[in-house]
Amino acid sequence: MNRKKKSSFKFAGKKHSKRGKISLVLALCTVIAGIGMVALSIQNGGNANVYIGTAGLAMLLLSAVSLLIGLASLREESYKLFPVLGSVCSGITFAGWVAIYVLGFYSS
Repeated sequence: MNRKKKSSFKFAGKKHSKRGKISLVLALCTVIAGIGMVALSIQNGGNANVYIGTAGLAMLLLSAVSLLIGLASLREESYKLFPVLGSVCSGITFAGWVAIYVLGFYSS
């Protein structure tokens, strides 16, 4: 018997999640901003001004929003690469920002 070889693939029509990509980009932005703030603080001899503190608080809030977007994107019917990466990176950056602020309160 001659069997015909199937050369077509069946895809489910899934796409990469836009929310997952946004979550990952926001998490990376908060990391880059944090590195920049640490560099500015080092240049000033460890004395950061109010603007850097305000920017740090904004990055804390941005990482929380990024985490929420990443967790919401996990429920979408799409590939899970970017939602998982965005959620994990956002969770790590959020924990890092919270740790910085908690340590700042205890070191005063």
